[in-house]
Amino acid sequence: MSTHEGLGPDDDLARLRRLFLFDAVCETGGIGLAAARAGRTQPAVSLAIGKLESSFGGALFERGYGGSELTAEGVILHRRVRRMLDQMERAVADLTGETDVRAANVGTICRHLTDSQVRCHIAIAHCGSAAEAAQQLGISQPAVHRAARQIEQTVGATLYRRRVHSVSANAAGIEFARCLSLAMYEIAQAREDLAHARGQMTGKISLGVLPMLAPRLVARAIERLRRQYPDAKVTVDEGSHSQLLRELRFGNIDVIIGALREPRLTGSIQENALFADPYVVAVRKGHRLAGKAKIAARDLASFDWVVPQRDVPRRAVIDSILARLPGQPPLAVETSSLAMMMAMLVESDCITLLSRSQIREAYPGSEMVALELETPEASRVVGYTLRTDWLGTPMQQAFIEQLVQECRATQHDQDVYEASP
Repeated sequence: MSTHEGLGPDDDLARLRRLFLFDAVCETGGIGLAAARAGRTQPAVSLAIGKLESSFGGALFERGYGGSELTAEGVILHRRVRRMLDQMERAVADLTGETDVRAANVGTICRHLTDSQVRCHIAIAHCGSAAEAAQQLGISQPAVHRAARQIEQTVGATLYRRRVHSVSANAAGIEFARCLSLAMYEIAQAREDLAHARGQMTGKISLGVLPMLAPRLVARAIERLRRQYPDAKVTVDEGSHSQLLRELRFGNIDVIIGALREPRLTGSIQENALFADPYVVAVRKGHRLAGKAKIAARDLASFDWVVPQRDVPRRAVIDSILARLPGQPPLAVETSSLAMMMAMLVESDCITLLSRSQIREAYPGSEMVALELETPEASRVVGYTLRTDWLGTPMQQAFIEQLVQECRATQHDQDVYEASP
């Protein structure tokens, strides 16, 4: 499980009560009114705001006789805090069956959630059990179990499946954890927004890359970003679509890059096309089929195939092609590793399905060749996937722009490649 920096147990950025009080001051316009609303003393609220300002490294309010007005940095933080609260309020409303997310009871429940409850619940849902959550968080199992009981009491809903020797999140608990994770993500994003506002050319972005994407495209987009943001920190995880989509939905990665799904995903997930990159039947340079002007179906049945595993869209296209052949060729190797697939083509007479960009960017000295064969079912679009409600930091938005520019260049190169004799 990825953890957002700034959300550790001893970090003031994660102190939910201070963030709740910050929002109350923003909404009421003054510390006194916020204290009355929250049932706290004015000195307690002032102390909480002071600690929050120390945590974020800047003044959040300008205090005067007329009340407290947000500074420019305070406005930046409040936008993220409101997004955090929106996530929490929707999640609580879904759990309680409340149709009005701004109902008083929903807000009351949210503001009774504690850092330890939220942190432990997210860990249980992501790790699969309370025991593994305790190990990951570095705390005792009784502490995790205590937080689990408390959060159920706070929200008034059952979030766990309890067995004799284990506790794990149920379906409602997993969805609640996802929303809480996204809520905490907003506060991590706030730190990056503030750093940018202070002129720091830094930031973080976490990318999920599908296995069958030509990695050099992503590498070039990252290099474009690093020229603009020299201190940017980029993490890249490769995994199956289902695995990366889960991480995206939890806020553990920001963007998925790779072939888009058919039919396209909608709702809480937004897919954005970058360029068409259709599949072609491919062999190594020097293969007996490479120089043939026309390829018959029986030619494809005469060689072994390297294919991806069944959870990859490319496999469905291959199965469709092979189903029309007069005989079924052996499937020599199943792999969802692009590097392994390329290596098998280089070292044998195997056949596979690659995209145009993968053939063009094959490693030097072992170029692949697209066979002269019509494959009408082999359409494919490369793009990026985001959460529909995602609000990227300036650096993250810059990466999307650089990715789009790099893909435009890739599409141009592909057009030139296909037009060349």
